Amino acid sequence: MTRMQGRASQVTDLGDGTVLRRGGDPEREARLMTLARSHGFPVPRVRDVRHDALVLERIDGPTMSHAIMLRPWRAGRHAAALVDLHERLHRIPLDGAALLHLDLHPENVLVAPGGPVVIDWTNARAGDPRQDVALTWLILATSGGFPGRLLARLFRRRAGSEAIRHGLPAAVAFRLADPNVTDAERERVRGVRA
Repeated sequence: MTRMQGRASQVTDLGDGTVLRRGGDPEREARLMTLARSHGFPVPRVRDVRHDALVLERIDGPTMSHAIMLRPWRAGRHAAALVDLHERLHRIPLDGAALLHLDLHPENVLVAPGGPVVIDWTNARAGDPRQDVALTWLILATSGGFPGRLLARLFRRRAGSEAIRHGLPAAVAFRLADPNVTDAERERVRGVRA
């Protein structure tokens, strides 16, 4: 079994085409992932919900971050894919608003043979799409090093500065409240200007 550790979860490859993901609220995540999948959004299929974990379809492919490192000349294509994923996701209704991911960045997108697949639905909820877009830009600009800042510029061009500017106050507050954000990242978030 292969184990991978994220900031807030642990993923174990079960060796049978599935992975076990511990962390978050499995029942809530499964419900939102199933909703997204029912609307054709690319998300792993939920195979089982346990009290402390999800069993998910294993998706083969590198993270978008890794794909960008391997082929940096394709960064513009990946930025466009992130914008497209946001647009598709935000068309899904939830509780009178739009479904948001609130952690949709290149480490949470797997580049599968059939296209990008979004993982890690811990923060997903209903809300204003502009916050989700601004949060992606904020994470890229403050937590991705030089490659992230470059991708942030490309993403902003495609997503639009207006959406980021309007969603940024909520995105900053959300990011500062995240217990998984480092002190150094918090300082960079506090220094961001729209």
